[in-house]
Amino acid sequence: MPEFAPDVRAEALRAEYGYDIIAGESLPLLIAAAVAAPRARILEIGTSVGYSALCLAIATGAQVDTIEKDAGKLAVARRLWRDCGVSDRICAHLGDAEDVAPRLAAARKYDFVFIDAAKSKYGSYLDAIYDFIDTGAVIVADDVNYLGLVAGDGYPPHKHRTIVTKMREFVRAITDPTRFECKLFDVGDGVAVCKKI
Repeated sequence: MPEFAPDVRAEALRAEYGYDIIAGESLPLLIAAAVAAPRARILEIGTSVGYSALCLAIATGAQVDTIEKDAGKLAVARRLWRDCGVSDRICAHLGDAEDVAPRLAAARKYDFVFIDAAKSKYGSYLDAIYDFIDTGAVIVADDVNYLGLVAGDGYPPHKHRTIVTKMREFVRAITDPTRFECKLFDVGDGVAVCKKI
C-alpha cells in the first residue's frame, strides 16, 4: 500500500475540486472511533470525492460501502481509491442514501456507520438504518453543530432554518439514552460518536 498523508491528500482534493472534505481536526476522531469499534464492515453515507472512505479503509482494513448521489464525485473517488491501492476494499453505490442505505443495511451487517451527507437528512438516514444495525454498532456523524447554529435553542437565520431544525431533531434522537450512548465533540463543525444500546 502506498504511503498516505491524509492532510496533504485532503488539501490537494479541496484545492482541485472545491468539495467539502472532512475537516482536519475531525478526521482523527473519526479514525479513532473506527479503529476502536467492531468493524467487519463499514457503511459511509456521503462519499463526496472518497477521502474519508479512503482513510477508513486504510486505517481499519475493513470493507467500506459508501453511498453518493453525485456521479461526478464518485468518478473522482474511484480514481483516488485506485491510485492509493484500496479499490478492492471500497464499494461505491450511486443513488440517494435514503433509498440505498436501508437496502444495504438490510442485506449486510454494519458495525460502524459514518454519516456526512445532506445535513437536513441525517434523521432520515438514521431512521433508515436503525433497525438493521445491532446493539454495539457505532455511528459517527460529522457537522452536527452545523455552522455553530445547532447547539442551544436560538432561532436560526432563515436561510439555515431547515437544516438547523432537522439537525436539532437528529441530535435529540442520538442523545436519547434509551437508544444510544452518545458523546458530542466540539471539533470542526461538531462530531457525534454514538453506540447503539
